[in-house]
Amino acid sequence: MNSLDEQIQRVMDKHRIVGLAASVMREGRQIWSSGYGLANVERRIPVTSRTIFRVASISKTVVATAVMQLVERGLCGIDQDVGDILGFPVRSPKYPDTPITLRMIMTHTSGLQDEYVRYVVDSRSENPPKIRLADILLPGGTYNTDNLWGDGRPGDPDYFEYSNLGAVILATVVEQLSNERFDEYGKKHLFEPLHMYDTSFNIGDLKDMDSVAVLYEYSEADDRFIASMDDFRGKKPEAIDYSDYVPGTNGALFSPQGGLRTTVDNLTRFMEAHSNAGKLNDVQILQSESVDLMHTPHWSGHRQEGFFRNCGLQFQLTDDLIPGHRLIGHSGDAYGLLSDMYFHKQEKWGFILLINGLIQRKGQGVYFEAEEELAQVLQAAFLE
Repeated sequence: MNSLDEQIQRVMDKHRIVGLAASVMREGRQIWSSGYGLANVERRIPVTSRTIFRVASISKTVVATAVMQLVERGLCGIDQDVGDILGFPVRSPKYPDTPITLRMIMTHTSGLQDEYVRYVVDSRSENPPKIRLADILLPGGTYNTDNLWGDGRPGDPDYFEYSNLGAVILATVVEQLSNERFDEYGKKHLFEPLHMYDTSFNIGDLKDMDSVAVLYEYSEADDRFIASMDDFRGKKPEAIDYSDYVPGTNGALFSPQGGLRTTVDNLTRFMEAHSNAGKLNDVQILQSESVDLMHTPHWSGHRQEGFFRNCGLQFQLTDDLIPGHRLIGHSGDAYGLLSDMYFHKQEKWGFILLINGLIQRKGQGVYFEAEEELAQVLQAAFLE
């Protein structure tokens, strides 16, 4: 075992990390990736750089990239009223005359709160699916509640409210404008062009279920890790019947807020494209102006104990993970998983961490100790 592996193993032992996949990019290209620990504890399947993880909120950067492709095609504008696209009014009842725009949604300043879980769970449970986005956004809808909207005026920077439902709206916008199901749009316009062949918003697309990492939450009471998500036991779940589904009806079916499944190597290709002005090799997924717009702070403030200080278009800008370096990207935290995808725009280096279970301890700053320590190990090994 070399020195790097030993350092990573020490961090894993300290935080009882179940499994880890990591990647490093320098000068806009991946230079290293590896896997450690277990993707499946019960079946003793190891993590490799080809293990597929559900990467949680990193998914939102992919959704926003799809939206910006449609902006480039002239099909919408980031300051357009999202209700005009969806075909029904989207308004906070407290500010009925204030349009909700794509920019507001992508910067978490729309006023939407995270009153969405039952709606998403039910959407994902129906086969064939019948629930619509209108059922939560329209007054009187089955899932519409008084807590859906906050007190702040939409667009007011003093009312940043992190919204997973916003990503569902964006995915539905992608469907409405492209007339393609959201999972199929991602495959055709992002994943296949970038050669991300083990990546999908649709579980049914995954080829090898044994390559999917089980996500584990730590139970302090039992002092053990309990499988919480993606424990497929090598078998695909029952296929969803989308034959009558009309694109633009309900993007929640594909969990755009957190349900992207991908490998560390595949996800690095997406990060490379964003760090290289929208281009990977000879494939241009976005023009450089669109990429710059996504990476520019559109909101600045202090939310979630300082975790959010600068927000681009579904990209986070942080000075906290590696002090002294402003990084662009996103993190994820769900079902026991922690994920990080961050890069330095000017110097074109970056890294990805995908962890499928650990004992979560807050560090000195806004990230968990394990994230801070692994980022420091990779920086010292590859980036100094």
